[in-house]
Amino acid sequence: MAVLRRYIVAKYIKEEKETFNKIEEIVTRVGKTAASIRSLQDIAEKETKKSATNKSGFSHNPAGYIVEFYNGSSINTLNSNVDGIRGKRASLIFFDEAAFCSDELIVVCEAFATQNSDFVTDTDNNYNPEVQPRQVPTQLVYASSQDTMDKLFYKYYKQFAKRMIAGDRDYFVCDMICDVAITVYMKGKPYKPLLTRDKVDAALKSNAQKARREYFNIPSRDGGVNQIVKWGTVRRNERKYLPQIYWDKQYKYVIAFDPARTMDNSIVSIMRIYNDPENGMCGDIINCVNMVDLANAKKYKMDSNRQIEELRELILHYNGQNPDYEYIDALMIDQGAGGGGTSTYADGLLNNWTDKSGVEHRGFIDANHELYEGYDARYPDAVDKLRLISPRKYRSVMFEELIELMNLGVIHFPLEYNGGDYVQVVDGIDKATGQEILKTHELSLEEQTSWVNIDLMKNEITSMQKTTNPENTSVTYALPPDRINKLHDDRAYTLVLLAHRLYELRRKDKVRQSAVEIVDKAPCCISSIDF
Repeated sequence: MAVLRRYIVAKYIKEEKETFNKIEEIVTRVGKTAASIRSLQDIAEKETKKSATNKSGFSHNPAGYIVEFYNGSSINTLNSNVDGIRGKRASLIFFDEAAFCSDELIVVCEAFATQNSDFVTDTDNNYNPEVQPRQVPTQLVYASSQDTMDKLFYKYYKQFAKRMIAGDRDYFVCDMICDVAITVYMKGKPYKPLLTRDKVDAALKSNAQKARREYFNIPSRDGGVNQIVKWGTVRRNERKYLPQIYWDKQYKYVIAFDPARTMDNSIVSIMRIYNDPENGMCGDIINCVNMVDLANAKKYKMDSNRQIEELRELILHYNGQNPDYEYIDALMIDQGAGGGGTSTYADGLLNNWTDKSGVEHRGFIDANHELYEGYDARYPDAVDKLRLISPRKYRSVMFEELIELMNLGVIHFPLEYNGGDYVQVVDGIDKATGQEILKTHELSLEEQTSWVNIDLMKNEITSMQKTTNPENTSVTYALPPDRINKLHDDRAYTLVLLAHRLYELRRKDKVRQSAVEIVDKAPCCISSIDF
């Protein structure tokens, strides 16, 4: 019997563990995956190595999941840290969501399967390798929806398809689009589909570019040299965390608001900020809210009074039960070309207000803004954490700041949302066995909506382009002409506002560090001359 070592590889170890857990559900016949296959029989449950503390044989060690079989074979997850996994050997490498793995990770892991499994030698002069039974050949499996055309996965997809069509039996490419799950047959008769056409149509309407990748395997194409943020940069800046809806004492929060009433979206985006030992001040995009009036048939935005109420509720969510705005670093509001952000929203936030529980809270003021000079005496309770931003004055500068921060990798996003209602998360370590305790986290409607909006934010910012006029005297950052009527840019603009605040904080840190260095290197004025 062949001894096989299989590795599961993904961009993040969390994704590898999810794939491992699906294998575990099928083998042990428990969970949602197994429940969808009523005729599922014992495949390998009796073949796994078990112990007194591990009744199933599936080990969930934090360093890497593993299941071993009595014939010596095993299935392992790998740490996605490239430098820590070199030099391993395997019979099969399974790349989960390969399009989202870095090219370096794929190349390093491919080397695990370079050795010929049929190679055997012996010092016996009578040994004849040609009479030995053939072993299972090493295999590389790349499973994924598409991402962008510059990824190694897409290049392999084209190359391997050509090799298969040319008759090379070592290559096989299967392109399964959504129609396979929509038009289902069982024994030649129509069967209940796994996926409905309505869901695909809704996804195309919500985020067409993402839907084409996910449901039709059509890769995205970057927008050329004028594209300010490439998809590859966004992917590098993605991290494994969920949208955050409420306060966490580990962070402070920046809130950006781009208000609108009829034509555009009215968007509020939230970023948590923290000091990273290696990269300095960083920001995670954790929430994005579109203030739509769901009761309106035309899906107009809420009226300005309700938008202010909703904004105040969000502020309370991220300040927790703490003194007013202790955890709010800044509230950034787009002033608007016509000053609507000032007259309607900034003025509306000046006064103290009472929440739904009857608790009174202080107002907000931008004490440094020219329109509110001297207003701090008129509104003494208002907290100076509001920042009104003029798009005409700062737009180009803020976009340049965003580009720099994205390239530095200090602005992060959650991974792309897969549309599910739940995710598996680690809920501590079992002290007796050292195994990770897994918990199914049911995503709330707010979390799902936030995740969808953050994905739309990524789509918007990767669609923005930099153009100059013929005289090279002015620069414009905007959607290209072919996308102006297909996409909004409001989510992207709130990201720009958040980046502007993060840039300010990082600049202050640099000034502070420089001042400390100057003090540390102060000249010594003690003379060694004996007078």
